[in-house]
Amino acid sequence: VSSNSPAPGGGSVAALAGSLGAALAAMVANLTVGKAGYESAWASASTLAERAQALKSALLAAVDDDTKAFDDVLAAMRLPKATDAEKSARSDAIAIAYEKATSVPLATARLCLQAIKLAEEAAVTGNRNSASDAGVGALVAKAGLEAAVLNVRINLPSVREGAFKVATVAEIADLQAKSAAPVARTLAAVQNTLKS
Repeated sequence: VSSNSPAPGGGSVAALAGSLGAALAAMVANLTVGKAGYESAWASASTLAERAQALKSALLAAVDDDTKAFDDVLAAMRLPKATDAEKSARSDAIAIAYEKATSVPLATARLCLQAIKLAEEAAVTGNRNSASDAGVGALVAKAGLEAAVLNVRINLPSVREGAFKVATVAEIADLQAKSAAPVARTLAAVQNTLKS
């Protein structure tokens, strides 16, 4: 990330942040299973751990997916443009690449919302001694969501007008709105645990 190359960049880091949020939700769930006093939550915590682990894996895959998508944009920009036919083919290739480069962080934002919700579940039902980890998970996943949205927004001007662009603008606003309440509930649950 710290090199002079534009990829991996913010989109990959967004996915990594989301994966860390999911990993913390899984950790809290795993620290609940088998713990005395949480017997009634063992089954749901086991399921939560599996879901969070799968989500972590999906977000880790998105780290590389984002880099690949931006590499495709760079490759399209390097296409020849000497003739009108080449210019047209290059323009089409750039448009396709930017749509993909927008789709990948959009998918990352969706996954980060899921990670936030899993962290909330972990904070509410999980081992109280790990409540702060669930809170950190929600915050890191929220950072991943917001970072992914920034990457969507920076690519949108290069996406051709149409249904995809309109739907994407609406969806990123929806994802941001839907993430606020679960983060707030997670932090409230953590605060309640810290007070007791």
